[in-house]
Amino acid sequence: MNLFKHSFFWKACQTSLAATLLFAACNNSAPEAVPDNVYYTCSMDPQVMEKKPGTCPICKMDLVRVEIDPNQKAGELKLSEGQIQLANIQTDTVGLQPLGKEITLSATLKENQNLVNVVTARIAGRVERLFVRNIGEPVRAGQAVFELYSEELASVQQDYLLALQSKKRYADTDPTFARIADAARNKLLLWGMTERQIGELEQSGSPKNTLTFYSKYSGIATEVSVAEGDYVAEGSPVLRISDLRNLWAEAQLYVSDLPFLNQTNEALVEIPSFPDLKLRGKVSFVNPAIEASSKIVMIRVEIANPGGEYQPGMQAWITLKGKVKNAVAVPTNALIQGKDGATVWLKNDSGAFESRMVTMGMTNRDFTEITEGLKAGEVVVVSGAYLLHSELVFKKGVDPMAGHDMEEGGHEGH
Repeated sequence: MNLFKHSFFWKACQTSLAATLLFAACNNSAPEAVPDNVYYTCSMDPQVMEKKPGTCPICKMDLVRVEIDPNQKAGELKLSEGQIQLANIQTDTVGLQPLGKEITLSATLKENQNLVNVVTARIAGRVERLFVRNIGEPVRAGQAVFELYSEELASVQQDYLLALQSKKRYADTDPTFARIADAARNKLLLWGMTERQIGELEQSGSPKNTLTFYSKYSGIATEVSVAEGDYVAEGSPVLRISDLRNLWAEAQLYVSDLPFLNQTNEALVEIPSFPDLKLRGKVSFVNPAIEASSKIVMIRVEIANPGGEYQPGMQAWITLKGKVKNAVAVPTNALIQGKDGATVWLKNDSGAFESRMVTMGMTNRDFTEITEGLKAGEVVVVSGAYLLHSELVFKKGVDPMAGHDMEEGGHEGH
């Protein structure tokens, strides 16, 4: 019985070994040939292209099988409607655009120095009260700003009252007294008294040691130079008031771009804090002194600020616009630029997308002139160009800029 079991076990092993050898022989057969239009690439590193499946030598991901349509051009792609919608590929028809050279400069908003005024102490004395204490407080013309104590002021007021009495008594016989009274009155006006305050002095007949000073200007307090109790000398600044209804936008321009200002002095000012805002202005000043170390010159553009929304210190952009002409142009974001040049993606008559090398002319932030490679009426991809670029590299392993000889392609400029 044991002999029978041993014989049965030996036959079973022989059968299993034969099956294993047969399976191994099948596996050692010649591998399936890969067609010429098929290769394997990595979705993360499309520069990896192999003729057999495996893993990426860079990221170790499984390679993806890619089949090239032999009927398509080297730089052409065909996508389904679903793929186009998923990639958000948008197109537009090439046409003429009013285009001119533009220079965009980084700028800073500053106070208009012509609208900055300083309230000063007309006489020496002690500041009794401040009616405007903080920077940023609005000030209107005619508003009381500070009160000053001055014994000298009281003495001058007394002199005026005496001169006024002499004028009333002797003016008919001697006009000198009238001139003395008028001179004393003018001195009070020069020292900051208003007509109303002089009238009150004449009514009361009593000089005062304190005098309230009023602002002649409207604006925002940008500097408060004194505090209550401070002694000030004649002519000392007390309050600085800036009228912010008009501002300066100042920027640095390279000396080599100075001739551009001969074309026009019109400028467009944009403030990042107000994204939808575009203010038109003119270059009102070009600094005649050039910074020798950097070869730059300061330019200034005046902008209106009637509501006071824009504040000094804000960042801005100044765009200088040159002469405008109609040119064949595409949206600037439709261009793919590389070391060998620039390309755009077109949708051809068959519905496929193809890349084409172009030559660029003048450009701005919105459009770029195409001097060679496109003509009006062609359909260009304005959104999704980089996705098409990546898809072509992934699917076909070709450089989209390869094979785009301008003369051989027959696509002459406009």
